[in-house]
Amino acid sequence: MDWITAPLVCAIIFGCIYKVVELFARKRERLMLINKITEISNTDFKGINLYNSGNKFTALRIGWLMLGVGCGFLFGFLINMMATYGQYASNFDDVWRYHSVVGGIVYVACICICGGIGLLLSYKAERKAEHPEEKKADEFQV
Repeated sequence: MDWITAPLVCAIIFGCIYKVVELFARKRERLMLINKITEISNTDFKGINLYNSGNKFTALRIGWLMLGVGCGFLFGFLINMMATYGQYASNFDDVWRYHSVVGGIVYVACICICGGIGLLLSYKAERKAEHPEEKKADEFQV
C-alpha cells in the first residue's frame, strides 16, 4: 500500500490546484461572455441553429460500439478455446502460459476489430439517417 501513497497524494494535489485555476479561468470567461451578450443583444438570431446537432447519434454510436466489443469478447473467447482444445491433458503450465500471453493478444485484437466494425456500422447508419434521398453509387439508374 505504501507504493501507491506518493503518486496518489501528488495526483490529488495536482487535481485540486488544477480545478482551482480552472474555476477562476472559467469565471473570467463567463464574465467576458456576459459582456459580449449585452453588446449584441439587438442581433436577430432567427436563422441560427442554437442547438448542438453534432451529438444527435451518440446513443447509436455507443450502442454499436458496445455490440462490437461484446462480439469481440465472444470471438476472442471462441478463438482462444478452439486454439487450446484438447491440450489440457498435456502439460498444464504450457497451456496456462499460452492463455496468459496469446489469449490476451487474441482478446484485445478481437475487441478492437469488432469495436471498429461497430463504429463503421454506426457511421453508415448515421449517414443513411442524415441523407435518406442519396442513391447508392452502385445502383443502376435508368
